[in-house]
Amino acid sequence: MEADPATLECAVLPEPRLLFQLFQTMALTEGGARQQFQALVTDLVSLKHPTADTVAGPGGYDWGIDTYAGRFDETLTVWQSKFFLDGIGPSQRQQIRDSFQQVCKEAATHGLRLDAWYLAIPCDMSPEERQWFDGWSGRASRKAKVPIYLLGGSELRRQLMRADADSIRASYFASLATLPRSAEPVSTTDDLSAFDDALFVRQLEEAGTVETDAARGLFFAADALFRDLTARGDESARAAINELHLEIQYRWEQRFNRRIPDADPAGRIAGLIDEVLADAEGVADPEPLLLRPAHRRGIAHRLVENAHAGWVSHWREIAGTYRTAVSSTGLEIDA
Repeated sequence: MEADPATLECAVLPEPRLLFQLFQTMALTEGGARQQFQALVTDLVSLKHPTADTVAGPGGYDWGIDTYAGRFDETLTVWQSKFFLDGIGPSQRQQIRDSFQQVCKEAATHGLRLDAWYLAIPCDMSPEERQWFDGWSGRASRKAKVPIYLLGGSELRRQLMRADADSIRASYFASLATLPRSAEPVSTTDDLSAFDDALFVRQLEEAGTVETDAARGLFFAADALFRDLTARGDESARAAINELHLEIQYRWEQRFNRRIPDADPAGRIAGLIDEVLADAEGVADPEPLLLRPAHRRGIAHRLVENAHAGWVSHWREIAGTYRTAVSSTGLEIDA
């Protein structure tokens, strides 16, 4: 049964690597996945260039052209699809260089003009990979006098979520209607010292917590998730995680108001942190999020970092002092 495009439109597509990894799952071979990815790119290009097409020659000899728009007796815009799921290493970089050189050579040999060359890949480049690509593409573009552009995994994902791509999305990703959702990954870091001066650590220490490494890790996981959703431009997921912050803040507020009479002379409230973290872990994920317990516990620490909650009776005083100290340094505080 064919999936209803409207159903897929309402769903949030997985992050690029998981999304395009489905091609390998469905095709069973890397070669089949490459062909599906190339066909997808051609279909997406056709939304803007209705005459977009492909070519095929004996033994796969195609002049280095996967998708093109234009005329073979005038000018061409070329899209080269590379099914690189796991980054851009030395081998992948050489393939990119070779593909561009081949199409430039064929165009010169056959009297064609290249208007532009696009590289389409299913992954997002790391900063180091993007630095290489920008350097190489700038030099190669100036030498060949051909503009070079990148269509990375996130850009292709955004194009798939456009209304005019409904039928394409439903055709290639019908299985998303039945596949179970994958939980957001839990990001980790080895540099916990980066949080030595954080407000949430200061609040924990004020509450009598001696060891804070786990709390730092939980905070990092939640904060990385928030930054990732922001970078994706996923407004529905951003709204959902803001809702989750509000729900966990409500749970903290209920616990705090009930337990404040138990505060000792130093303002410490025994057991408050454990109770709030347990409450946070049990909060249901708002649609379309699917989180791990570490994310929800980390959000409790993120609320403290943003001065929306605290672990001692005088937590607002600590937050105010912290903000004054940070402001005097000229640093920005994430509210």
